Amino acid sequence: MFDKEKANLCVSKMKDYFADNKQSANVEIPIDIAPESNEYIIYLFYSCLLDYGMRSKIYHTNLIDTYKKDKNIFNPKYVVENYIGKEEKLLDIIKGNIHPRYPNIACKKWIELSKFLDTNYPQNKLKEKIVSFQSYKELYCFITSIKGYGQKTGGLLLRLIFESGICKFQNDIKDIPIDRHDVEISYLNGIINKEKLNNNELKELGRVWIEAAITNHVSACDIDKYLWSIGNQLCAKKDCLICPLTDYCKRKI
Repeated sequence: MFDKEKANLCVSKMKDYFADNKQSANVEIPIDIAPESNEYIIYLFYSCLLDYGMRSKIYHTNLIDTYKKDKNIFNPKYVVENYIGKEEKLLDIIKGNIHPRYPNIACKKWIELSKFLDTNYPQNKLKEKIVSFQSYKELYCFITSIKGYGQKTGGLLLRLIFESGICKFQNDIKDIPIDRHDVEISYLNGIINKEKLNNNELKELGRVWIEAAITNHVSACDIDKYLWSIGNQLCAKKDCLICPLTDYCKRKI
């Protein structure tokens, strides 16, 4: 079912392409937030919560502008004390500034995350928790246990925390989250022969991509970025002519 040779060919093409095209799959952070601070980590948690990949750059620009105007909504304690029972006020801020696709769901998730963080990790406790992890697997289990993060949003948060250097463990990422864009890319390029995968097959597909990355001297973080960029910046716009995988892809628009 999994064609590892085609995965190797795709990784090789993407590696060459992104060496010359510095499209970024990173997330912008407000300049007045100190790197690796507790505030920095909290901002990542909020920013990834609603990042579904579509129009991601615009979303993060809106988020930074919102931070400049209403910094307090990125403070879990403030949200709990000022918007529980007054959700419509927070909804107005989210709708008017962040412009998520589903504002009511976004508001609910924002409040739920705020309650979770305020209850379990007040003050600087979130950073202490993150720093305490001794392995990638521990960080992975922590993030995936938090309500509100799906395969896409949780995977992005996982990668950003890992790349930030906040966690001091050295082992590389063993799994990458596979979303619908990754499945589509894999199918169109012949790496898998069907588009509907069960959970075990999704995990195995992630491992296939990582094995191909290792073969081509690419880190797991980078292959995650490559797939993110191809799916969101090229596939979503149907920019097939400039896509590095156009020679292998079935779509060829």
